[in-house]
Amino acid sequence: MSQNRKPNRREFIKKSSTLASSAAFVGFSTSSVTGYAADNNILKLGIIGCGGRGSGAARQALLADDNLELVAMADVFDNRLQLSYRALQKSEVGDRVKVNKDRQYVGLDAFNKLLASDVDVVILATPPGFRPQYIAAAIDAGKHVFAEKPGATDVPGALSILDSAKKAKEKGLFLVAGLQGRYEAVQIEMVARLHRGDIGEINSMRMFRYLGPVKSFARTEEMTDLEYQITNWQYFTWLSGDGMVELFIHEIDRMAWIAGEYPESCLATGGRQTRIEEKHGHVFDHFAACYKFPSGLELYASTRQQKGCDRLFEMVVHGSKGRCLGKGKIDFTIEADIPWKSLEPKEGASKRLRKVRSQQGHQLEHDAMYAALRSGGYINNGDYLAKSTLMAIMARESAYSGKEITWEALINNPQRLVPTEFSWDMKLPKWKVAMPGLHGIT
Repeated sequence: MSQNRKPNRREFIKKSSTLASSAAFVGFSTSSVTGYAADNNILKLGIIGCGGRGSGAARQALLADDNLELVAMADVFDNRLQLSYRALQKSEVGDRVKVNKDRQYVGLDAFNKLLASDVDVVILATPPGFRPQYIAAAIDAGKHVFAEKPGATDVPGALSILDSAKKAKEKGLFLVAGLQGRYEAVQIEMVARLHRGDIGEINSMRMFRYLGPVKSFARTEEMTDLEYQITNWQYFTWLSGDGMVELFIHEIDRMAWIAGEYPESCLATGGRQTRIEEKHGHVFDHFAACYKFPSGLELYASTRQQKGCDRLFEMVVHGSKGRCLGKGKIDFTIEADIPWKSLEPKEGASKRLRKVRSQQGHQLEHDAMYAALRSGGYINNGDYLAKSTLMAIMARESAYSGKEITWEALINNPQRLVPTEFSWDMKLPKWKVAMPGLHGIT
């Protein structure tokens, strides 16, 4: 498929439903998987990016496969690497954390050193701005990849992932995306029910997720521009993609999955009202977008990160014969001729506890990956990782500019935000808060 051609809705739904069913089957069959390529080979794992998500993903990978060992770690900061290493050693999988000192790579070139080692699988959990480069390097190095979301922070990065996904397929290498909703059993069932027509023809959707702000860290005198911005990566668009891309990507991806197509245009608004100090970089604290799809379907999507405001995590999908309501990640209700609730009441367990016990996407994505590796299956999520990232970037760019953005214009006029080379003493651009109607990020 060319980068300009979007699949029609019928093709997309048929393909995504098949993939969802396969992911669910693989993810729940790990107990019967005992060998790698028909034997019990030890798989060697490396982490690039040792923050909280990288540490969590490493633990989940080790839980997914008893014959997996963590043998290498890389981060730009040694203190983060050491904190992660100690935490993993103390965890229930600590006996398989075997990272010798000479395999603890630190610095801006740490990722290359890890990829030059004999690891079989890499987890990429750095700030998203680095992800396209690292995915490409990992595939070139012949490694299976688990890449956290989002795929990129700019359009050239997202298009690079499409190229990497193609190359991974040619090499038979896995590219598994950390968009764990695609592996949640409840979400898989919900999407399957919508695709089979339980609420009729889908005609409109809305998705809201309102949260509090993320933490910022003070700048010390010895910090360079790059060190400070990596430390506060969520507040710089080139590193995080802004909130619409970095966090709301989960919800964007879910709605594209349900829609069965990607949008042809987006008109969005946004700004910053509460996070206005210099320590909050130049990102927005709220977005609202209207996506229009080739079929005529419209999606209204909104997110914010503001302190002291009501929180909301809600989805509504309207169809010609009913609707689907969503609260959070796994609490869904279909109101139609064939009604359905994902969380049926169970005696002795609160709704919150049942949600916590049922919500396992972070683990299931790793279960699916290693089950497929062991059984001779294959998983490559690069296409939807790239395209859902592009969909999120589309809304950000529309909000930044105040202009309607089309899919075609987005990918044919890519704006690069991420530098091509890095050094600790480099001078980064003086990023400004985007002023809609005047300019974007400069």
